[in-house]
Amino acid sequence: MNDLEETLNIVWVEDNVSLASWCDYWAQLPVIAVDTEFIRRTTYFPITGLIQISEGEKAVLIDPLGIDDWSPLKALMVNPSVMKVFHACSEDLDVFDRLLGVLPSPFYDTQVGEAYVSAQWSLSYVKLIHEYLRIEVAKDETRSDWTQRPLTDAQKRYAALDVVYLAKVYPLQVARLQDKKMLEWVMEDCESLKWQFQLNADPEQNWQGVKTAWRLSPQSLTLLRLLFIWRDEQARQENVPKGQILKDRTLWALAKSMPTHHKAMSNAEEMTGRQQRLYGDTILEKVAIVKQLSTDEFQQALEAPLPSQAGELTKAVKAYVRGRAETLGIAPEAMMKRKLLDPIVRHLFDGSAMDWQNPAMTGWRQDVIVKPILEKFKNAN
Repeated sequence: MNDLEETLNIVWVEDNVSLASWCDYWAQLPVIAVDTEFIRRTTYFPITGLIQISEGEKAVLIDPLGIDDWSPLKALMVNPSVMKVFHACSEDLDVFDRLLGVLPSPFYDTQVGEAYVSAQWSLSYVKLIHEYLRIEVAKDETRSDWTQRPLTDAQKRYAALDVVYLAKVYPLQVARLQDKKMLEWVMEDCESLKWQFQLNADPEQNWQGVKTAWRLSPQSLTLLRLLFIWRDEQARQENVPKGQILKDRTLWALAKSMPTHHKAMSNAEEMTGRQQRLYGDTILEKVAIVKQLSTDEFQQALEAPLPSQAGELTKAVKAYVRGRAETLGIAPEAMMKRKLLDPIVRHLFDGSAMDWQNPAMTGWRQDVIVKPILEKFKNAN
């Protein structure tokens, strides 16, 4: 047992008054470490089992099953004077969005930070703690049911140490980033995580992500969009995973065939009899709506993947990105993710417009990597 474990101070909070008191205390601090425990096996929304907060000394475990006034925690999560520190925060953002209706701000993600410190991408929490504190973290409670009560002492200890360790790592990692003059870069990326979360949560903006959607005609794309948005609404209403309503490949097959009766619908890939009984009439209604639209009301055709002729250009740009990342000592994926690389290569290859509204295009990357790529390869095709 290490020194932090021996002196671990765990506080259990399960009522509104205690939560408000602790939030008043945290609001006076510059930094807190935050984590959540939840289950999400059969539901659309995460079921919060526990919220952990620590300033590095005391670990406060907040029991959401006994609290109904979340306004103090909501205010804390958006308090501009308090930095909220997470590790691999995407699912935590989902928890707070559901529970509080807000996303933490400002916040810092140590997994993002480590991609700049040591060029390690998606570093696990266990490896992070060992890297900075030389502590071996036991992960034997990872798959616990955090909604059960009472929690065991082992569960409480595991949850508490998560945030105590994280609070200790944060200043050490920040110091290394400041030495590399990259702290602002990391903060930009943390902000873009919120932008990406909101984008992913909005079916109006992410329906085009269905695999091979580009193969569909404008009319079929219009149906795909309607079905995709309807499926999200239905999954929310029933609080079940979206794939339980209909899988992406089923939506694609329905959009492709545009069935006008139940028998034709049964041929759609992986469509079960139960799904057809529950949702068949709605699907046919969506088909009827699309068939009544005029051509100029259809979705525009999506761009096809780049042709094989662009392969050499893609390789050259990727190699350039890796070289720049190695020079700067950061992970290539932090330098430029594929979602950003593809539109840049397309612009170079066929002159497609660049999306300068993307946060990743307006921050530090614009001068450090995007513009250099455009300059270096402007005559490559």
